[in-house]
Amino acid sequence: MCAVLKIGVFHPSLDLYGGAEVVAVVVANTLVENNHDVTLFVNNRINQKQVEEMIGERVSPSIRAVINQPFLNPRGIFHLYESAIRSRVFKSKCDVLIDTYSCCVFPWIDVSYIHFPYINNYEFSPRFPYLKTPHLRQIIAVPYVALEKNLENFDDKLILTNSEFTAKATRESLKTNSDVLYPPIPQTFYADGVDAGKRREDLVVTTARFGQGKGVELVPEIAGFTEKGIKFVMIGLAHDINVVEQVKRSVKRLELEDRVKIITNASRKEIKSYLAKAKIYLHTTKMEHFGISIAEAMAMGCLPVVHDSGGAPEFVPDRYRYKSTEEAAEIIKIAINGWSAKESDYMKHIAQRFSEDSFKKKFIESFSKYITLWEKRRR
Repeated sequence: MCAVLKIGVFHPSLDLYGGAEVVAVVVANTLVENNHDVTLFVNNRINQKQVEEMIGERVSPSIRAVINQPFLNPRGIFHLYESAIRSRVFKSKCDVLIDTYSCCVFPWIDVSYIHFPYINNYEFSPRFPYLKTPHLRQIIAVPYVALEKNLENFDDKLILTNSEFTAKATRESLKTNSDVLYPPIPQTFYADGVDAGKRREDLVVTTARFGQGKGVELVPEIAGFTEKGIKFVMIGLAHDINVVEQVKRSVKRLELEDRVKIITNASRKEIKSYLAKAKIYLHTTKMEHFGISIAEAMAMGCLPVVHDSGGAPEFVPDRYRYKSTEEAAEIIKIAINGWSAKESDYMKHIAQRFSEDSFKKKFIESFSKYITLWEKRRR
């Protein structure tokens, strides 16, 4: 058993309730369960009701929260430095600092959970400091990249990544290894006891944010290549109203109003109700780093049809992976017509790899080994 330590978990955006937020809450609760003193750094007061709806459990009452409003637009590159400053201040309140938010490895961070090494992987060539293109966004990021690529010592840190795909990108970008720890599927996707064996509808569900880079505009095109009896439902946050309007125009242009339904800002309960009766889950994002929504749909018994890239091939059978919209439509038709309760149950079996219990066990194993070394270095 590790010594009782003051552990800080840095995750300002806990009120967004996405996959990264699930990781943060489960990490914090796991630490409490293992007798650590835990503090969460968040932007706003924790809404326990919404956390419970999202994850199936509340943030442990034993966890303290440091509430601190951001001072910059979280979408700007300057937000990188805001996170650096805020996490550095937070470090003074704890013995060990875990960052499940930044996808960066600041010198004062002890444990970093990387969803993808965005800055170093996309903005700069491996031969830093040569810039691929002279964009202001890249120039602003130079100080951080210089630190991370050339000055940072990763030997005394624990770096966790959400897939083998992300681990490879991290290794190429930062020249360091990481422990792969797949994110957990919220308990709510298992709690209802979904009967995968019941007869399902010829329904295809997509859950994704209506925003750039998610590929949601491809759903109407794919639907247009399928049989008229197959229905589609698109569910997601209206992150970019222009994308929502683009999808609506495509549905109208292809005369699919009776087959493609668009639902924005749906509740978690509504999302699960559609997944529970659908045969297929369609994922249109390319190079997805892991794809927690894919795993969630599989836990609900849906057959996943996903792009053959990123982290999805690590757990989605190759017969459900596509490279073009036409191939996606063909796979959907075959899967709809060949659907069986046995295959649906098999998807649920695969998804068990990402259960919360599995995540907790693997996380605490890695963390305990790290703390043992951490304590030796400080003697």
